Amino acid sequence: MPKLKARLSSIAARLLLASAVLLPLFLGLTGYFLNSAFENSLTEAESARLRGHINLLFSVAEPQVQNNRFERLKMPVTLSEADFEHPNSGLYGYIFNGKEKLVWNSNSAALLAPPAFDQVVTKDSPGQLVFSEQLLDKKKHFVASYAVNWEDTSGKPAPFYFVVIHGATEFKAELKAYRQQLWRWLGAAGFFLLIAQVVILRWGLRPLGKLAVALKKMQSGDTSNIAGEHPKELQKIVDNLNQVLEREQALRQRYRNSLADLAHSLKTPLAVLQSRLGQGLESDSELQQIASEQVARMSQVVTYQLQRAVSSQQQGSFRRTRIEPIAQRLFAALQKVYASKQMKQSLELSPNALVAGDEQDIMELLGNLLENAFKYGRSEIRMSSHAVGHQLCIDIEDDGPGVPENQTERILERGQRLDTNQPGQGIGLAVAAEIIRSYDGDIHISRSPLGGARFSIYLPLPTASD
Repeated sequence: MPKLKARLSSIAARLLLASAVLLPLFLGLTGYFLNSAFENSLTEAESARLRGHINLLFSVAEPQVQNNRFERLKMPVTLSEADFEHPNSGLYGYIFNGKEKLVWNSNSAALLAPPAFDQVVTKDSPGQLVFSEQLLDKKKHFVASYAVNWEDTSGKPAPFYFVVIHGATEFKAELKAYRQQLWRWLGAAGFFLLIAQVVILRWGLRPLGKLAVALKKMQSGDTSNIAGEHPKELQKIVDNLNQVLEREQALRQRYRNSLADLAHSLKTPLAVLQSRLGQGLESDSELQQIASEQVARMSQVVTYQLQRAVSSQQQGSFRRTRIEPIAQRLFAALQKVYASKQMKQSLELSPNALVAGDEQDIMELLGNLLENAFKYGRSEIRMSSHAVGHQLCIDIEDDGPGVPENQTERILERGQRLDTNQPGQGIGLAVAAEIIRSYDGDIHISRSPLGGARFSIYLPLPTASD
């Protein structure tokens, strides 16, 4: 039973089982109706044949009149139909008079006992051909009878009954031969239909096999989605599956990015703490203040990155954020991390420099770019801003080695770094670029007059409704 259930779980097995059950039933009903139609056709042909024989007898019969009275019918010695002349040929002709007495029979019936009048004649149908099937001598025969009234010279009617009997031997033989041929051909048709069904099923279900192969390749990691062209009935399913897979991959990528961004964002506060603890010069109160500030910063970073991980779009794009306080906090923190460099800092920001963005996003964006400037700059860093149309342009410059023109696009991708001698994972600039794009901003990398790189950030200015 479990094996049968397992087999029936296959679509092909179910369709083949249904075909194996329904096809014989269909062919059986077809054979039954075809046999019935053929048998009715043979019966109609037999009726028409016997009608022709009745007409033959009626046409050659001649009435004999004596003393103005109808005496008898005169029939020719031989008939044109050969079967009426050969004894026991199976075709027999009879004529009965009004007194139910046999007055004539064909030569073929000379050696047979005549049938009973009531068995082969129906009196209630004068002028009509009556066709029936009768058992005569325990054998099936077809009987046709026709009643006619002949009038004598005085107008007195004289009834006569013409009867033709034909054995059913030929009828049965023809019907048997037809049935044998019919069931033979139907059986052959059923066999070939089953073979055709198997071929059609294999051909029709081939796209499902192709889809299974594509899914297996995707599962093994050879492809990231379900590739290939499929029939239109399956294409909608494939497209929907690909959309689900793309969303799932995007979600996983966002989670990975968020974890990487979280780790990257925590580097600066941890570096501040590490550098100050390593110096061991601050008083307990000063150290406690620095630790409190950096722990609060780390808590904000964790909250911010968790919010980004569960949100597919930027939130708070209509907030007003001042640039100068964020820049001062970042400069102060990074100056402690890179205290050994004794970097010269130039902050040329208007106290009213505003952008339409979330404070945490701006903190993350500027923090990553300023950390790069402190890391690669040699002695000087400058940060300035100016309005360009409906955007605020923020320039961050250093006097480091700079960025080659052919590498300005590549370094904005995750994991891409120019200087592998410096510690890092190549995440900061990618995070900055993602934040800028989320606000429909832009970023350009060029050569700074200081000698190093200049990162120009374009963010939207707040509108009156913000």
